[in-house]
Parts: sequence; structure tokens; C-alpha cells
Amino acid sequence: MSSKFNNRTLLVVFLVLAAIFVITRFTSLKRSDRTLTGELSEIDTSQVTSILLYPSAEQGAELTFSREGDTWTVSKEGLKAPADHRAITTALEELAGLEAEQLVARDRENWEQYQVTDSLGTRVVVKEGRKTTMDLIVGRFHYQPPPQNSYNPYQQPRVSGSTYVRLSGAREVYSVEGFLAMSINQPFNRWRNQAVTRINSSQVGRIAFDYPADSGYVAEKGNAGWMVAGLMADSMSMITYINRVARKSLDMFADGFQPAGEPDFRVSFEGDNMQTQQVRAWLQPDSTAVLSSSINPDTWFLSDPDGLFGDLYPGSGELLDKIE
Repeated sequence: MSSKFNNRTLLVVFLVLAAIFVITRFTSLKRSDRTLTGELSEIDTSQVTSILLYPSAEQGAELTFSREGDTWTVSKEGLKAPADHRAITTALEELAGLEAEQLVARDRENWEQYQVTDSLGTRVVVKEGRKTTMDLIVGRFHYQPPPQNSYNPYQQPRVSGSTYVRLSGAREVYSVEGFLAMSINQPFNRWRNQAVTRINSSQVGRIAFDYPADSGYVAEKGNAGWMVAGLMADSMSMITYINRVARKSLDMFADGFQPAGEPDFRVSFEGDNMQTQQVRAWLQPDSTAVLSSSINPDTWFLSDPDGLFGDLYPGSGELLDKIE
């Protein structure tokens, strides 16, 4: 009886230990699969509600991205601004598809080499409601030149590279394919909505220029071509002007600007199959101008006289037909 009991006890202990070993081994392999050959995140881009970004380009200052429906805003140190939807969507798609290419380091002493320390890297925290689905340190970018035998004199060589990353709280450093380091490590103003005009040139049929002292005029397209203030316009000058200002952005802002009155300049782009777009301008004592766009009404832009301001508001003589 005693021998049978001992044998039975040993068998039970052996089976328990074997089960523990299998479970531990399976869990370890699953974790290894996820970090070495699979995803470094579990992001559902449609469910992301906020992002906290600490870019080294801002010396680690916190940028907060908040989502309300399909609209994103970005804030820094109390300043809240409309965000560039495309830039955030692109960044989220990169983060959601993040897969480890290679384990490059296991120890803390290698972090600085790959710029994944708290001070050198860019930390990004992605949240879906109260749930954190990513907490990542993005390090430096490593350029990978194309193979010598792949050069084609008729094509631009394809630029590729890797970014080094580390999961917050982990020691391991991985390389991931792509330009994540360059796209995510951006200062506050680069994440803002910089759109001033977004015009389909072929749809524009009327442009109204409202200038000081009743010096404005109207350019209108008719069957015979463009007319400026009732006179024949130079067709190439009109095409050049419209194409030049059709898709304009500015990365200089006049945050906190309070207009004292009506704008000094105004230009309106109209057409049969387009929504009217308008850009207004207030001249400043230092000869700069503050601009406001109807497609980005919550943002004040700053332009120097020879910049976008000069492009948007030409004199009528610049557009008229030059009769020799």
C-alpha cells in the first residue's frame, strides 16, 4: 500500500510539474512570437480616442491628440488647435502595423546607441478610451542604401530604412521597417492643420479681390476667356495665378490674434461645382499679414509680404492681357 501510494504521489507530482513546464513554455513562446516575429501593438485605429506624444523635437514636451468623431485636435501647454487629420491617420496606420524585424539589443546599456532612452527617444502612448493599447519609445532612423546591383539609371533609387523601438518598461530594442522615427518625431506646429486653400483649379469661374480704398476687382471666366475688371485677361497669367494658390499651406501661426476690425484684403474663389473659398488678411505694423481661411476658420496664419500674402493678392495689371 505504501509503495503504491508513493508511486501514485510521484506520478501526480510529475504530471503537475510537466503541466507547469508546458504552460510556461507555451506562454514564453507566445510572448516571443509577439515580440520577435509579430505585432508590437494591438491598435484598432477606428477605436483610438487619444494619443499622448512626447517628441524629442519638442524636448519631450507633451502633445495631446484628442478625437471627437472624425475630427482631431492637438494641444500643447494649454494651446489647442485643429490637427492635420492625414498626418495622424498615417501615423496611426504605421503604429498599428508595427512588426519587429530584428531584436538588436537586450540590455539597458545599448539604449543610448539606438536613442530609445526616455530623454533621447520619442514616447508615444495610444489610448482607446481608458485602455492603453500602446506605450512605445521610438528611437533613431537607420538608412539602408539600395543594393548596388539594383541601380536603374532611368529610375530614382528606392530609399528604405528601419526605425529602432522599445516597448516602455521593457529592455529589448527592436528594429522595425519604415520611417516611423521621421514621421512621429515632429514638433507641435507640424501636427497642426496648415491648410489655407484647397481649390480644384478647373472648377474656378470667378475670383473676387476686395482691396483697400475700393481698389479691388473681379476676374470672371466667360465664353471668350477670362476678363479682369471688364478687360481681357492674359490667359496664361490667370492659369499661373490659380495654380500657384490652389493648394497652399502655412506652418507659421499667429496664435491669439484678435482682429481690430474688418480685413484689409479679401479674395474669394467661386465656381458652379465648388464651395466658395475665401482668404482674408489683416496687415500688421511690421509689414507682415495675418491670414484667415474659410476652410480652416479656427486658425490664424502669419505671412510675410513676399510669401503667401503676395501670391494671393495680385494687382489687376498682373493679370491683364499685355497688348503690345
